[in-house]
Amino acid sequence: MDRARRLRLYLRLVEATSIPLAALVALYVLTGYGMVSEALRPLGLSYAVSARIHTSRELRVLLVALAALHGYPGLALLAHRRVRGEGLRVALEALALALTVAFVALCAYAELSSSYRLGGGRRGWARG
Repeated sequence: MDRARRLRLYLRLVEATSIPLAALVALYVLTGYGMVSEALRPLGLSYAVSARIHTSRELRVLLVALAALHGYPGLALLAHRRVRGEGLRVALEALALALTVAFVALCAYAELSSSYRLGGGRRGWARG
């Protein structure tokens, strides 16, 4: 794929993921406040409702997917728009890809660990 086509694809991915990602982040912030404050109770965000939404596996997976689909192309676009040297651009794009893969792998491990107790030890992360 040539450079111009790749950059157009990156821009489309960033645009397509920006609003859903912003909405999901706002939901996580609001439900976080719903778990520690009663101020959002009139909106239906009691502790129980907020905790159920905030800890939803489906929303976590969606957040990680959106963050990866938004983050990598966004960083690659920044590198291509702001960095002059072609070698440095390629290196920064490779670094962005490596960071994205590491982020997704870490989140996948954490998700699988919580589901299948891969980390060993007792249930949960509180020891003692």
